[in-house]
Amino acid sequence: MQRSFDINVDELINATAKLEKLNRSALPVAVRQTLNDTAFLTKKMLPKEASKKFTTRQKNFFNAFSTVQKAQGWDVNKMEAIVGIDTKKGSRVAAGLEAQETGGVIAGRKLVPHDMGRISGSYGKSLQKKHLFKKIRIHDATSAYKYGSNRGRKSKFAAAAFSASKRGTDYFLLKKGNRGTVFKLESPLSSSLKRKTLKLRFKPVYSYRGTKTHKVDPSPFMKPSATYAIKKIPEIYIKNAEYQFKRALAR
Repeated sequence: MQRSFDINVDELINATAKLEKLNRSALPVAVRQTLNDTAFLTKKMLPKEASKKFTTRQKNFFNAFSTVQKAQGWDVNKMEAIVGIDTKKGSRVAAGLEAQETGGVIAGRKLVPHDMGRISGSYGKSLQKKHLFKKIRIHDATSAYKYGSNRGRKSKFAAAAFSASKRGTDYFLLKKGNRGTVFKLESPLSSSLKRKTLKLRFKPVYSYRGTKTHKVDPSPFMKPSATYAIKKIPEIYIKNAEYQFKRALAR
C-alpha cells in the first residue's frame, strides 16, 4: 500500500507558502517529519487494529515485528517513509503476516494447542508449560482406538490409553482423516485396573492437521492502520510547520 500527500491543497497551502519563505530547510524538514510521524502513527495503530482481527497472546508482538524506514534527504518529491513487517525478526512470521493482510497460504504447525490445554482453558492464554511439545511424548493410538474394542466409545478410548501407556506416555493422538486430537490421560490407569472399571478422564491438549500449510482469507491490519494515520496528515503537517515557525522566531 503506497500513499502520497499534497502540500499544496487548500488547507495546507498557506503553511507551505510560509515555510518556503522562511528558509531553505524549513519546508523539507516539516515534510520529512510529517512523513515520519505518520509512519510511526501507523506502527502505533497496528496492535489496536490487529486486536480486532486476531487473538494476540504476546502483547508486544506487532510492535516487535513492525518496523519504520524513516524519510531522509532534502528533496520533498523523493521523500518517503515506509512501514512494514521486519523480516529480520523471522522470515516465516513475516510471510505469515503478509498472507494475513492480503490473503493466501501460510505455513503453520501440524499440532496446534487446544483451548483445554491452555492456561485456564482460555483461547487467549498460552499453552500450559507441562504440555509443551518438547516435554512430552505423543503416541499415535489411532489404530488401537479403531480396532481395539467394539464396546463403544469409552472402551475405544481406554484401548487407546492402554496403547499409549505401554509406550510410557499419557499423551496419545487419535486421527480421523486429515484431522485429529492429542489427548492426555488425566486419571491413572492402575486405579481403573484395580477397580476393574473404566473411570478414565481425558483432556484434549492439541488439535492435529495433516498438513503444515493452510489457506487464510484477508484480515487486513496494516491497511486500516495506515488509513487512520493518513487522515491525520493535515493536522500533523500543520503541527510540524508551526514548530518551524516557532523555531525561526526563537533565533
